[in-house]
Amino acid sequence: MTVSTCYRVKPIPSAKSLSRRDRNRKRANRRASHESTFTNYNQRYGSLGVDATMKRLLVVALLCATALPMAGQTKSLVMKSQVSSSVEARGNFALPTDCDEQGRLYVKPVKPGTAMEGSLLRLSAKGVLEAEFDTTGELTNIYGIRPNGGAVMVHLDGAAKVVDVFAPDGKRESSVRLENPPAPFFPSQIAVFRSGEILLAGAQYHPGYKASTAIYDPNGYLLKQFALDGDAEIERAVEVGDARYTQAPGGGNATISQSVAIAGDDGFVYLMRATSPATVYVISAAGEVVRKIVVSAPGDKGLPDFWLRVAKSKLAVAFRKGCDSLLHPRSCEGTVYVVVDAETGKRVADYAVDESVVGTTACYAPDPDRFIILGMTKDQHHLAVIEAGAK
Repeated sequence: MTVSTCYRVKPIPSAKSLSRRDRNRKRANRRASHESTFTNYNQRYGSLGVDATMKRLLVVALLCATALPMAGQTKSLVMKSQVSSSVEARGNFALPTDCDEQGRLYVKPVKPGTAMEGSLLRLSAKGVLEAEFDTTGELTNIYGIRPNGGAVMVHLDGAAKVVDVFAPDGKRESSVRLENPPAPFFPSQIAVFRSGEILLAGAQYHPGYKASTAIYDPNGYLLKQFALDGDAEIERAVEVGDARYTQAPGGGNATISQSVAIAGDDGFVYLMRATSPATVYVISAAGEVVRKIVVSAPGDKGLPDFWLRVAKSKLAVAFRKGCDSLLHPRSCEGTVYVVVDAETGKRVADYAVDESVVGTTACYAPDPDRFIILGMTKDQHHLAVIEAGAK
C-alpha cells in the first residue's frame, strides 16, 4: 500500500494564495497536529520498538486502509427495461438460477402444488423459450450448464451417482456412471469445465456435516477428491451446534446445502461457501484451488443469497441483508449485490435493490454493470425478464 492510493476530500489552497503569516500559522498547526497524532500513537504502539520514521509510515498506511473502503458508495439498482415472456409461471422459481456467456437464462419454474417439480428451461436474453430439459428422476435443483448450451444433472442408482448429459436442444444425450470416491458423499452442486471435466460437491454420508469436493473426467473416472481449506473450521462449529450453520450439534451443515458452483468464462469453476463473509474458491479442472476470494456483504449483517456470476474478470455475489443465520431467512431485509475483481478480490461496486426490481436473480453482465432479474407479469401468470442497472 502506498500513500498515492489516498485522496483528500477537500482541495488544499496553493501556497501562492496564502500570506507569509498565514503559511507560518498553518505550518505550526500542522506540526502540532502531527506531534499530537504521533504522541497518541507512541502511547499505544511505542512498545513495538519501531523507529520514528517507520511509525509515521505505519500511521499513514493505517489511515489509508481505513479510508479506502469508505470511498465507494452503495448504488441504487433500478429497473431499466422489462420484457414479458410467453413462458407460464406462477411466481416460484427453484434456486439456484444460471446464465451462460451468451446471456441465455436457465431457470426452473416450480409447478404449483408440487414438491419442486418442473422442467429446467433455457431462455434467450429476451425471455424466449429455446429449450426444455426434463428433470424427472434427477436430484432436485442440481444441474450444471455445458459450454454448448446443454446441461448436466445427477441421479442416484443405488449407491452410485450417474450424470445425465443433455444436448442443447434439451434431449438426453448420454449418461455417465461416476467412479465411487474414497469418501462417499451426497452431491449438492455440479459444474462442468470447458474441457469436459465435472466438479461435484456436497456433504459426506458419515458424518453428514463434513464437506467433500471431487473432480471427474468426462468418462466418470475420479481425478481427485479433496476438502477446501475453510471446511474444517465450519465443521468444528457444526459439531458444537453453532446456530449460524446448524440446528443441532452434529446436524446438517447449511453452508454446504446453500453453496453454489458455476463455470466461469475463464475456464475455472467458482464454488461459493454460504458463509459470512462469503468465501469463493476458484478451482481448476485438475482440482487445484488457484485462488480464494473473500467477499463481505455491505453493512454488519448479510448472507450469500444462493447466487453468483463471473463475467469478464468480474465476480458478482448476491447477499440477503440484515440477517446473520442461514437457518432464518425470514429475518432478512432484501437483496444487495457486491461486484469485485475476480482475480484480485478488490471491491468494485455495491448495489442495493430498488423497490422496482423484485424477483429472482438470473444473470450479470459488466461494462456497465447490469443484472437480469426474473419476475412476473402483471397478470401473475407469465415470466418477465427485467434488466436492472445503476440509477
